[in-house]
Amino acid sequence: LVMIYLVPESEVKKTYEMFYGENALFDFRIEKYLARIVTSPNQLVEKIQIFDAGKDDRIIELVKLLATDSILKNDPNKEFDELCFAVDDDGTNILVIINKGEITGAVDIDNMYEFASSHCNDFKDLRDDEDIVINREWILNKLAEAENE
Repeated sequence: LVMIYLVPESEVKKTYEMFYGENALFDFRIEKYLARIVTSPNQLVEKIQIFDAGKDDRIIELVKLLATDSILKNDPNKEFDELCFAVDDDGTNILVIINKGEITGAVDIDNMYEFASSHCNDFKDLRDDEDIVINREWILNKLAEAENE
């Protein structure tokens, strides 16, 4: 079971308390719910697509960093606001390149996902991980922690 809450940025902390605070609604860890908090409709759609594709959204965030590097290596002047997971018509997992609300390209990520996945051995089981806000900031913090160990 997956539960994804769409809340404004200002409500993230309060929503997290609902899951894991002292007065939590119920113990999500026992229920093995996969819980996520997102702050935009696009993120909501993306999370659904990631889980429908059987992917780990934590690894997808790492793939986005790898893809960003790769895109900028090939074209240092390329401008884009975000990369968004999607599955194209033939079932290939891709990241859609979005600039100013327009789709300006796409990157096939199956190989990158395999590579990233093999380097994420220390990630807890998806449903045991208490981190429920998974985004660019989350993966950057994770990588910083790993460097400091």
